[in-house]
Amino acid sequence: MTESKKALNKTFKIKDLGDLRYFLGFEVVRGKKGIMKNQRKHALELLTDAGLLAYKPTVTLMDNIVELSFTISVHFTNVHAYRRLIGRLMYLTNTRPDITFFVQQLSQFLDKPTIAHYNATIRILKYIKGASTLGLFFSSNSFAHLKAFL
Repeated sequence: MTESKKALNKTFKIKDLGDLRYFLGFEVVRGKKGIMKNQRKHALELLTDAGLLAYKPTVTLMDNIVELSFTISVHFTNVHAYRRLIGRLMYLTNTRPDITFFVQQLSQFLDKPTIAHYNATIRILKYIKGASTLGLFFSSNSFAHLKAFL
């Protein structure tokens, strides 16, 4: 590794910043048991921007009674804010597979969101508030093998 860094430094003038801790909104924590990757800072920024830091978190992602369609309620007037919120939630799905299905369902209504869609999005944010540090854990004892075929 040291020799590779020296060779790269001769050609590109690189700087060794040490072990990866934070990159593109991803926090990486290394330990003896493995590597934890999360987006806690991004989740907290999302909650702050939405003004939900003081709200009580929810335990479930979606209300099973709410039916999502184009005609269920009044159209949401700030379409740009809804689109931005869904986009930021999509980025959060990189480390939060638990919200992926629900964000995908709400992203189908980017053209004409309703108040019900916005409220469902707010519920996802309240769920994230209760579990903002969740992420992906890659065990050092993993038996996964990468295989390639030609």
